Amino acid sequence: MDLTDPISIYVHVPFCRVKCSYCDFNTYAGLDTLIPTYVEAVCSEITGYKSNSEEIQVGTIFFGGGTPSLMPAKSFEKILSTIESTFKLQSDIEITLEANPATIDKPYLASLFSLGLNRISIGAQSASTEELQLLDRLHTFSHVTQAFAAATAVGFLLINIDLMYGLPNQTEHSWKDTLTQVVSLSPQHLSLYALTLEHGTPMQARVRSGQLPNPNSDIAANMYDHATSYLETYGYRQYEISNWAKRNRYHECKHNLQYWQNLPYIGIGAGAHSWYKQHRYSNTKSPYGYINRLIPSTNTNTNTGNKYPGSTAMIQSEYIDKTTEMHETMMLGMQLVSDGVNHSAFRSRFGIALSDQYKDVLNQLSLQGLIHNDINNVRLTAAGRLLANRVFSEFV
Repeated sequence: MDLTDPISIYVHVPFCRVKCSYCDFNTYAGLDTLIPTYVEAVCSEITGYKSNSEEIQVGTIFFGGGTPSLMPAKSFEKILSTIESTFKLQSDIEITLEANPATIDKPYLASLFSLGLNRISIGAQSASTEELQLLDRLHTFSHVTQAFAAATAVGFLLINIDLMYGLPNQTEHSWKDTLTQVVSLSPQHLSLYALTLEHGTPMQARVRSGQLPNPNSDIAANMYDHATSYLETYGYRQYEISNWAKRNRYHECKHNLQYWQNLPYIGIGAGAHSWYKQHRYSNTKSPYGYINRLIPSTNTNTNTGNKYPGSTAMIQSEYIDKTTEMHETMMLGMQLVSDGVNHSAFRSRFGIALSDQYKDVLNQLSLQGLIHNDINNVRLTAAGRLLANRVFSEFV
């Protein structure tokens, strides 16, 4: 991994108005009053990465959550200013905001656009009122269309819409209707995620108690197949298992590509994860604990020095050896359904041919019809996409 290549920065905003029924992310409802102090802690963590010996280039910034759009524009201004004074930002940097459509309007988006944010990801999830209620979403699809129009009006040229499929009681008809309504907006990017019943979530509890039926995996597979063919008809290119972009690589999410190519990123905020300087590490999850570790006036931790390669918020770190890095590069890279893992890039990075390192595994997966392996790359077949976890398990 060449440390002169640009890194990505992820800023986690753990605040929500209501926690969705399916969500097991590190998010908290009712803690909005912490936002100003939390932003101060975020800036403190960012500053800790300032280096006098190397210029760290940044190619993407992603504000995720939670609901980052609950933060006022001045919070983004402070965080971005701190990032700019700590790192070297590339001229074509991609800066993304995840947003709940009920929390944004034209003046707010105009303020963010003026600060340099140039990509927005709208969490629509569904066009069905019943399905949105099932998910405990506070918005309607009208909020989605209004948010999309506002983002377009203020100048955003990169707009993603998130959708979910495979929900309890969701029908193929309602899924097709959601896709039709969303595609009519003509967003540049779409992310489609199959529901996973995560441990400890209200939705999992309702399914286990019999209040909701178990999601039907066959119906979910049909929904995925329909989306694949339908979106291709409307000019969307599938470049990752769950992501489609208009037929222009400019519309692909550069930040997510950094993850799938197993390239370095720094996670800032409560519970954020990083892959940087050959270490994979994570921060404390509690917003209160995070603040206490980073702001001197509230710091009760006697160990106030930085922890290599992270900050005082870091609670876990693991050195990643070359073999593990190769395995993770394969597992993540296979998510890229059109590019996969490039033979030349793999050899350049690790000093060994991909076909030599994984000869038996690649032969086996090829014979099973799960991967294509040609002179350029290794990538999933259509069948492999439906059995992706089976393929990934070979590289764990």
